[in-house]
Amino acid sequence: MTRDLILPPSVDVDGNFALLAAPKSAITTWPPTLADLKAATTVDITYSLTTDGWTHGKAQDATTDPRFALRQVLGGFGPVTHTASLTYVYGGDEDEADPLLQEGEEYILFARYATPWEEDFAATDKWDIFDVIAGTKVRNTASGGKFTKTQALAPRRNVLEDYTLAA
Repeated sequence: MTRDLILPPSVDVDGNFALLAAPKSAITTWPPTLADLKAATTVDITYSLTTDGWTHGKAQDATTDPRFALRQVLGGFGPVTHTASLTYVYGGDEDEADPLLQEGEEYILFARYATPWEEDFAATDKWDIFDVIAGTKVRNTASGGKFTKTQALAPRRNVLEDYTLAA
């Protein structure tokens, strides 16, 4: 039997990502809808981010299940912990992320992956949706670089992954 080499196409990150943020008070239903995403209160902060400016981490606890007289310890999985943080530029007249994101305030973030940024938002798009509280802003200093801030975000409810927004 011969096997065919299947090499799936890949998508560049550059130009194929969107991150939008809205104050939680502007989103009246959970999960949010496509109308919430397109509302004037939702801000596109994609290009405020530095090249490493969006971090969404996920880790799952492991559990053990030792048994009497069994030499091998069995295992399983426990809760999942999501983390998120932003690094964005600031100091210009047209800043978007810095004035929007305030410590202690809650926001809804919408992340769309592997789709060209300039494509209109469609009912078939897949989104990761985060209800987060913003942590403190930390200024970063880099000689010869741009002024940036890093801000941790803590999820306040289950993160919706690969979610299609209702129209």
